Amino acid sequence: MDNSTPRDPVTPPKVYRIMKRDTSDNLPVVGSGSSSELGARPHVDIAIDAGGNVVLDGTGMSVAPNWRMIHFTRIPKRLRHIVPGALGSDKHACFSMGAGPFERGLVTVNLELLPDETPPPVNHGVIAPVGVVPLEQYQSDLAGTRALWKVDEA
Repeated sequence: MDNSTPRDPVTPPKVYRIMKRDTSDNLPVVGSGSSSELGARPHVDIAIDAGGNVVLDGTGMSVAPNWRMIHFTRIPKRLRHIVPGALGSDKHACFSMGAGPFERGLVTVNLELLPDETPPPVNHGVIAPVGVVPLEQYQSDLAGTRALWKVDEA
């Protein structure tokens, strides 16, 4: 498939991310202060211009095609029976969202998956805005996906 155009939004790509779990509803914690929250850290995960807008340069909130591909230091310790040596906090969970292949495509009308441009197998990508938006809008769009994430540790 041509990586220059987003896929059909009918079936968003399946992505995984390890995030803090809100014990009240089993959904990810929204925030931008940690790589374990549903959000992007300005000037760390996402580039911001002088006007406070997101720069479209391939940066965004990190995701993977499978939670087992995420570095073992982030995978919760309770999953050592699956990933030997897992060192991540058990307050975090492996979440997934979407169902389609891990290739460039719309996640929502305002967000898209940009897989890394590396030789296969690709094991990382980012969720980025589809256009230039203020940082606050991008964070709001990410937070808007909260109900779509499900704990997926099988």
